[in-house]
Amino acid sequence: MKLKVRMKMLSLHKSNPSYMDIQSEKLFLIEQLARVQDLNIIARIKAILKESGEATVGYKANGEAINQSELIARAEASNQSIKEGRTKSIEQLRKEVKNW
Repeated sequence: MKLKVRMKMLSLHKSNPSYMDIQSEKLFLIEQLARVQDLNIIARIKAILKESGEATVGYKANGEAINQSELIARAEASNQSIKEGRTKSIEQLRKEVKNW
């Protein structure tokens, strides 16, 4: 006689998505995507992601993704600050770091 074993997956997904933060949403999607067996669904998801915007080129200290246009905007803002003289010397930075 064969025994049938059923396992229930533990989900971190809450019933109301409005209370989830972005990381919880991502984990839920990863969990769901891992179960997908239909290549058409995977292709559609890839197409949506491709259409949704630019690729991630880096991450902020808090883990938030940065795309190319955001990175360029930050670099341009930094260049403008330099032109306006809003800079710090290495010594000023070292003193500031000691107070962290």
